[in-house]
Formats: sequence, structure tokens, C-alpha cells
Amino acid sequence: MTATGDTTWIELTGLPAELLALAERCYAADGGMPLATDPAFLGRRWAQGFGLAAEDGSLLAAGAVRSGPFFTGLVDPDARGRGLGAEVLDRGLALAASAGSVGPAASTGDRVVTVESETMTDDAAELFESRGLRQTFAEDVMRIDDLDLPPAEWPSGATVTAWDGPAIARRFHTTYDASFRDRPGFPGDPAEEWIAENEEDEDFLPGCSLLVTLPGLGDAGFVVAARGWIVQAGVVPFARRRGLGAALITEALTRMRSAGEADHAWLTVNINNPGAAALYRRLGFVERGLRARYQRPV
Repeated sequence: MTATGDTTWIELTGLPAELLALAERCYAADGGMPLATDPAFLGRRWAQGFGLAAEDGSLLAAGAVRSGPFFTGLVDPDARGRGLGAEVLDRGLALAASAGSVGPAASTGDRVVTVESETMTDDAAELFESRGLRQTFAEDVMRIDDLDLPPAEWPSGATVTAWDGPAIARRFHTTYDASFRDRPGFPGDPAEEWIAENEEDEDFLPGCSLLVTLPGLGDAGFVVAARGWIVQAGVVPFARRRGLGAALITEALTRMRSAGEADHAWLTVNINNPGAAALYRRLGFVERGLRARYQRPV
């Protein structure tokens, strides 16, 4: 351990109870992604970390660097304004810079460090930008607490099909691709990869994941649902402004509630998609925080 002022640097191995408690305090204060307090989620990011402890041993701030390199950090809400966030970030950036190169960037020399936050704040954004980091991704986290919604309103002749078997799953992927390929940064995930990612999620709800087909137009929109989550929803360009997005999400939430799978639901929406965010607000979702990614060369 190394002393720094009235705090001490400590190593964090695994997922100690004090780190879980710190994550819960940050989430309670800042909102954001509810997974931010999930032990399995945290365990993938905090296998090896470091922290700043007070004289009484309590954990005030923590950070971790993993292969990529990626950095994530936390500062106790009651200990902010003392520069602890800057100390943790600077230590993390130094460790990321000294880490070995991995992946395609290793051969090109274009290595970047990615700083992740599931509970983003304005002060954190200011700190990141002061260190030359630039935002590359951000999503609003939204929640709806009342799933007792009015019946979904479908266009005349619309057919709704639940996720059921490989052939229908591929139709979902085709509709997903058509819905989002015109958006900047669309990853274009191959069908096998995208389908497996959904079906292998232990919370995936195939009966609440829906595909809508319009007469004469074909598959026009989709929603993928998991227990307590709208994972993805999209409408192909030629079918937009027909109310399909609202109908798909309403129907998915109604089925989720009727099946006893959830009494509330979450979703995330890119900050560059204000039209979708407005739709979700009309359905009853409210903002519960922000998650973001920042990058800079290392």
C-alpha cells in the first residue's frame, strides 16, 4: 500500500464487499445502468483493480484496467470534490499506457484507451475531457414502472409473429439490419452472432420478442425483449411514422406483464436518437441516468 495525502492506495482483487458497496452508493446517487451493481457484470471488469482507502480503511474510490485497454472507475458520492477521481483516472490511464498492445490496433500502432462509465455524471465528463478523452458513445437509461398499458394499435392487416425457431430468428435479423444500417456506427453484426447473443441471454423472452409484417410490404419492424428489458426495437425506413415502434413496445411490455415476467422495464437509447427517446417518453419511460464511453490514444 502507498500513502497519498490522507488516503492510501490499495490493491483490489476479485470483487470484495467494499467494492460492491461503493458501486451501490454510486448508482444510488447517479443513476444509470442498473447492471452497474450486478456482481457478475462487475466481476468481468474488476478482476484486478486498485483503490483509495481512508484512514479508517473505508473505500473512497476505485479503478480497474483490463485488456483492450479499458478503464473504469468509481468515487464515493460523499468523498467527491477532493480530487480523488482525478487521482484514480490518472493512475488508470498510466496503467493503460503501459499495458501490452492487443488486437488489431497492436499492429497499426493506433492504440486507444476506452474509459467506461455506467453511472455517468457531468463532473465525470468534465474530468475526462480535461485529460484529452473524447466521448464516442452515450446512452440515456430509461425505465417504465407501469406496464398496464392501453392495447397496442396496429395498422390494418398487420401480422405479429413471436421469435420461434431459426427461420423466424433470421427474419428478425434481416429486419434489425434494415432498421439500423443507415445509422452512423452501425456494427452490422452477422446473423449467427446477433441471434446467438439474444438466444443465449438467460433472460431472453422469445414470446415477447415480436416481428411485425405489413401486407404488400413485408417484415417492417421488430422488438427483442428480455426479462424486465426492451433490448432492441427498430422499424425499417419504408414503414416508419405508422406507429409500429409504439405498438411493438406496447405489445412486448403487455405480454411481459401478462406472463408475470416483470412489473417494470428498462431500455437504453443513444443520445443521438432523440426521436426514439421522445417515443419512449410518450409510452411512459423516464430517464434514470446516463452511460457513456470516452477514448483517447495511448
